[in-house]
Amino acid sequence: MPESLATRDPSQATSTAQSGECQRWHWRSAGPPGMLPRPMNTELLINAIVQQTMVFVAQLATAGGVRAPLAHVADQVFIELTRELQNQGVTKKVIADMFGMALRTYHRRVRDLSQSGTQPGRTVWEAVLEHIRKNEPVSAARVYERFRADDREVVAGVLNDLVDSGLAYRAGRGETAVYRLADAGDFGEGDEAHNTALRHLVWLAIYRGGPATSLELAERTGLSQAACEQSLVALVNDAHVTLNDGRYQSDHFDVPVGQAHGWEAAVLDHYQALVNAVAAKLSGGGAGARPKEVVGGATYTLDLPTGHVLEERVLSLLSRFREQMEQLRAEVDATNQGRTTEDTRQVIFYMGQYVKE
Repeated sequence: MPESLATRDPSQATSTAQSGECQRWHWRSAGPPGMLPRPMNTELLINAIVQQTMVFVAQLATAGGVRAPLAHVADQVFIELTRELQNQGVTKKVIADMFGMALRTYHRRVRDLSQSGTQPGRTVWEAVLEHIRKNEPVSAARVYERFRADDREVVAGVLNDLVDSGLAYRAGRGETAVYRLADAGDFGEGDEAHNTALRHLVWLAIYRGGPATSLELAERTGLSQAACEQSLVALVNDAHVTLNDGRYQSDHFDVPVGQAHGWEAAVLDHYQALVNAVAAKLSGGGAGARPKEVVGGATYTLDLPTGHVLEERVLSLLSRFREQMEQLRAEVDATNQGRTTEDTRQVIFYMGQYVKE
C-alpha cells in the first residue's frame, strides 16, 4: 500500500482496498483547498516508531547468536536525541521540559552521561563470557562463585544461552559441568571480518558525509580514533578513499550483492536513506504525495494466494529493480568520467522487499 510521507492525521486516511488486489492508502486534506494540512498526532507516531525501532535493535542485538551489550543504549538515546534537538535549534530549557525535567536536573544528567559515555556498563552476559574466556576451561561452580552477587538463575540462563548460541561448549552437567569458548575458526570468521565491517562503516561515513578528518569520522561513527585510523589506512591503500590536506573523501561506496562482509554498512546506509527521506519530506511541509515529486516514498502490499498467476513476476521485483539500478548507475558513472562540477546533487534511491508467509 503506498503510504505517502505526509504530515496528516492517520484518522484521515481512506482505504480503497479490495479483496485480492493491491491495497492502497491515500491521504486527504482535513481542510479547504489552500489551507495548510492539519498536523498529525506526532506523539502517536513517535511512540509507534520507537516501538518498531526497539524491535529492530533487538534483532540486531541477537543476530548470529551474539548477545550485544545494551546497558548503554538508554543513555545513548538520551545523549543523541538531546544533540539532535539542539541541532534543530531547540533551547536547552525547552529540551529539559520535553523530557519532563528541571533544567538543573537536565544539565546534571548530560554532564554525567558525557563523562561516562566511553565506558558503557557491562551486562551479566558480557561479564560471564569474559570470565570464561580468561579462565577456560572453567566449571559452573566457579562461575557461580565468581558471580555470587548476581541472581543465580540469571547466571545459569547466561551459561545455557552461550551454549545454545554456539559461543561456548559444555562438558558434563550441573555444577561440575565445564565450559570453554568456541574458537573463532569454528565460525569461519575472525578479526578480519570485524575489521572489514569497521572499514565499511568508516567508508560509508566518508562517502555520505563528505571530506572529513579522522577525528570527525570518529565522532560520526562512534568508533575510537585509533580504530578509525586503522580503517582509514586500509581504505586509502585499497584506493577506496583519498587523503587531501588532512581530510578523507570518497566518490563511491559499494557493497556488492552476495558479498559476505560489509553488510553492516549496507544495512545502515539503507536505514539512513529511509530516515533521511522521511525527515526531508517532513521538513518540507509534508504536503502529501504529488505527481513527479523527487522526495518521498511508498510501500505496497501485494496479496499472493498460493499458485497466483503473477507470483513469479511479483517475487522478482527486487532482483529486477536491482538490475535496472546497477545499469543506470553504470551509465551515470560513465557520463561523469572526466567531468568536475561543484553543482552536483546526490539522488539517493532506496528500496526493499519483505515476504511475509
